[in-house]
Amino acid sequence: MTGRAPRVPNAIHMVVTLRGVVSEHSQAAILSIFAGIVAEHVAALRDVLAKLSAPRPSDEDLHQFRVTLRRLRSAWVTFGPVLPDAFAAEWKPRLRALAASTGPVREWDVLLVDWLPAAQQSLAEEDEVGRAWLAMAVTKAKAARSRSWRSLRVELASPDVLSTLADLEKAVVPFRLEAEAGPYVDFAHAQARALRKKLVQRGRGPKRASPARLHRARITAKQWRYLYEAFYPALGAQAPKRWHAHLRKLQDALGEVHDADISLERAAGVARSAPPASIVSVFHKRARSARKRAARRLRWIRDHAAP
Repeated sequence: MTGRAPRVPNAIHMVVTLRGVVSEHSQAAILSIFAGIVAEHVAALRDVLAKLSAPRPSDEDLHQFRVTLRRLRSAWVTFGPVLPDAFAAEWKPRLRALAASTGPVREWDVLLVDWLPAAQQSLAEEDEVGRAWLAMAVTKAKAARSRSWRSLRVELASPDVLSTLADLEKAVVPFRLEAEAGPYVDFAHAQARALRKKLVQRGRGPKRASPARLHRARITAKQWRYLYEAFYPALGAQAPKRWHAHLRKLQDALGEVHDADISLERAAGVARSAPPASIVSVFHKRARSARKRAARRLRWIRDHAAP
């Protein structure tokens, strides 16, 4: 949300935002930096789409597409205070819809690569019911993953995807400046402080909070990490490497809480039968451990100011 202060005679016009105050000139330069970041990510997405359209695309290609798209979407958070309202209103939902298309394959991958094998290793040898249920779930989940992957490939091969990227690239052209004075460290630090505040709020009481709220906290941690890794350098700012590490480990812990919930739901749905108590116990035990790790990371973040 962006509001504008009234013009003051004989004074530099300022743009007032919820996350700080920047001059009109600085706003234009920061917007130009945003446009460069968008152009860079659009080019990367085109490259990955070309690989995904090949006869034998790899899982790594799909992973890179998802990561690049997530970073691109997080730019709308970092640069939100300087984005024109109409531009943000149009492009946030368009990119959200594109990202949503990759969700089902990612969820099957998490289930098949991580949660079901981990559950298999945790079950007692004599738990024949649990092992039989897992074997059935693995077989059906692989088939479901293949179907989702085929559907996703068709969707990503659609001309609409490349057209969306071309439209976005064109939309940011007016934002570009020939020269971008800088650095814009104050602006970068203001965004880090805003994300820290949001993360602390969303991550309160992690041992008892709902998986949905902790998932929102995870998204915020990811956006904050992308700010440090991808956008701080463009704005002329730096963050200590330990912050990168803390945010990544927090993101991983919160991700396990979310994945436990979604993976158990996916497994039960594809098996079309409730999982045995031993399977449920394995998932819940791991989620509790992840909540404890998240609590430690969140305590550290609460005790330290954002760089």
